[in-house]
Amino acid sequence: MAESAPLANQTGTAPRSQRWRNAFVWFVYLLLLLIWPLAAFLTAPKNLNDLALYLSISRLSVYLNTGLALWLMFFLVWSAQRVAGRPLREIGFARPKLTDPLVALGFLLGANFVLNGLAWVLKGAGLEVPDMAVKALLPVTGRERAAWVLLSVSAGICEESCFRGFLLTQGKRFVPWWIPLVIASSIAFGAGHLYQGVAGGLLIFVYGVLFCVLRLWRGSLWPGIWAHIWQDVAAMALGKWAGY
Repeated sequence: MAESAPLANQTGTAPRSQRWRNAFVWFVYLLLLLIWPLAAFLTAPKNLNDLALYLSISRLSVYLNTGLALWLMFFLVWSAQRVAGRPLREIGFARPKLTDPLVALGFLLGANFVLNGLAWVLKGAGLEVPDMAVKALLPVTGRERAAWVLLSVSAGICEESCFRGFLLTQGKRFVPWWIPLVIASSIAFGAGHLYQGVAGGLLIFVYGVLFCVLRLWRGSLWPGIWAHIWQDVAAMALGKWAGY
């Protein structure tokens, strides 16, 4: 009788459990890589005037809903790692370094130089990020600015975990090359910003590629998290300075 438990495991109980674990991990992977970008594409506003009006009325609720969605994505990634028996360290949560913020600052300066040049080229080709979309999204009141800072922190942690952490790490188990994984994760990342139009989506795609390069170069998510947070907070500060 003492040998009955090992025998039960050999008859399929353990493999079935493992199949469910693998299925959940791949569900989260496909959700981030395909389902979420597709939903973002299908729900992207076609009329920026309607978007601006909606945001002017419901900006705080948009921040809240976006923040909840981001943390749900992070929870799914954390759950997938836990179900698979792997630590968050595997996807890039290495021990933070004192140099991470400095690396992030240097990355921001270089990345924004590249993106500004690309935006100039796109503008010459007749593709431009509509100011209306940017102005409508940025906070106006003190309460909205506080919520924006919290949202910036949420975006930095959650989006880097999903798009530069989980998607790259999980995909590398089956795809031996980084380039297709970087492109795929950056497309998924850019699709979530199509409310900024085609030009905005292209710029965010390139930004995603640059963030992937930073992640692979440093072997850690922390520089990207710092850079992501600072970029979003700077957007608020520059928007206020520009009179948005």
